[in-house]
Amino acid sequence: MSPPSNHDSSDRQTTQSRRRFLVGIGAATAALAGCASSDDSDDDEPADDSDTDSFDPASDLSYGQWLTTAADGMIFAYANLEAVPTNDESSGSLDESLDDPLATYPLVMSQTIVGLGQLRLSFAGLTQAVTPEAESESTVNEIVVINQTTVAQGTFATDRLDELLTEQTDETWGIGYEQTQTLNGYDQYEPAEVPDSFSSEPPVIAVADDSVVASASVEQLERMVTAGDDGQPRIYETNDTVAQLLEQAGSGDLVVGEIGTLPDDAFNGEEMLETDPQFEPQSGEDVVAAVDFGDDGETVEAQFALAAEEIDESRKETVETTFGTAAVDDSVSIDVSDSRITASGTYSIESLGLTGGDGSGQEELSQAEAAELVSPESLAFQYEPQPDQQFGELWVEVTEETDAAALRIEAESGGYNEFRPQDRSVSARDSIAVQVDPDGDSVTVFVIDDEGAVGELTTQSVPTESLSETAANQAVPTDALSFNYESPDAGDFGSLTIEVVANIEAETLVAQPQEAPGAFADRVGSIGTGESVEVGTTLETAVEPGGDEVIVYATVDNATGEVARWQGPD
Repeated sequence: MSPPSNHDSSDRQTTQSRRRFLVGIGAATAALAGCASSDDSDDDEPADDSDTDSFDPASDLSYGQWLTTAADGMIFAYANLEAVPTNDESSGSLDESLDDPLATYPLVMSQTIVGLGQLRLSFAGLTQAVTPEAESESTVNEIVVINQTTVAQGTFATDRLDELLTEQTDETWGIGYEQTQTLNGYDQYEPAEVPDSFSSEPPVIAVADDSVVASASVEQLERMVTAGDDGQPRIYETNDTVAQLLEQAGSGDLVVGEIGTLPDDAFNGEEMLETDPQFEPQSGEDVVAAVDFGDDGETVEAQFALAAEEIDESRKETVETTFGTAAVDDSVSIDVSDSRITASGTYSIESLGLTGGDGSGQEELSQAEAAELVSPESLAFQYEPQPDQQFGELWVEVTEETDAAALRIEAESGGYNEFRPQDRSVSARDSIAVQVDPDGDSVTVFVIDDEGAVGELTTQSVPTESLSETAANQAVPTDALSFNYESPDAGDFGSLTIEVVANIEAETLVAQPQEAPGAFADRVGSIGTGESVEVGTTLETAVEPGGDEVIVYATVDNATGEVARWQGPD
């Protein structure tokens, strides 16, 4: 989520996901760079410790059948949702001081890619199916992301998904799909009606009883659902090195791989991520890594395999000195040669800074202890509707200095976000948003201290009821707001100042430009206080000088709606 323009976001780490895994995306994000070329050819000699004749990725790996691409390279990730602890079982906060890529690389990268890739599934009407707390007629057990294609495996109510896709419902972001063909047992859908609010093409979708595929293009989609057929080989069938890497490090509950030179249509999340990873493949390196969660809920097994035409001494030293530093004693195995690196190790959940699978550390702070870190009265809540989109946004702003290391917000409907500043505590004017269900929702705020202990602070209902036109006119009369526009002296946007010049009854006001980026929206007041926004309060937002509208929303009691509309500078 983008912060308001008048808030400093230079040192923040915020992120959002419709399903929260053991390590939330906000806990330790990573840039998806470094997937570079490999000159390995089909006649590479297998490594001495591999027996590729007896290893078949298509049958031995849950995700192996999907590993196909039109080019020589891919970035992929796999998650076994049934084995990976969810937010009910873990604090989800990876120790940021941990410098051990053997564990952090597969944990962070796999879940970052899966977390972003699964957003495509919401277009298929599967948001509820990947939200642990929600009920759904479909069930998603496993997710595979390959470049810009996401595969969900499970059991699917195909008739219900057909209704959602073809009727232009909120569950599919207001997009209307049409079925175009049936291919290999999949009903294929392509966008037919797309709201003006979408600036990019929605995914194409294929639906079967046991799998749903969402892809950036028809070509990628059809390549995926016909993987293994004549003319659609999988990547390991034409590259022995990839087969060896998959055998050495491809088994686990979370898996990530970066192979070869990424094609132009590969998955690219660099603009959505904020932190460089501790480790990333260099030019000419292919990598597969995985983590497997032990049945006891207390241990994690990590595996890593890298292949390159030549591995220099500096690279070898990095692996030998950093891999396995947080692992259980005597569990680490590292084998380094001139062209291959393999490593494995066993970790306790505690050594990674995570709580155990029994959930005993989920709320280690009492509500009173949490309130000592962040006063509940210092939080301001504002609800911002998002017309033509599936979710609204509930913003939480901090109005006083705090002693908290991080804030986490969770919506009852499944939305999640975490804000963790670097090198400071959560401070006044910091803000965080979470997606909420416009049909009704509530949001709970959690506090995290310097030691990673978590405590529930407060819960706030979201005022999603519609504010009637009559109630809007009574709460914010037409002459209660003044608008002052200034043309841009430099840059692309003008500035609009909205001032409250008469008494109003609204608890919050939100100014939302329709053409300028949503990051420029501004918000004042707080819901749930019973106090109205005072005379003299101002909101400021950037606007597109060539023509823009700014909608002002207000919250009154439990309802939110439009109370004013500025029609632009012309």
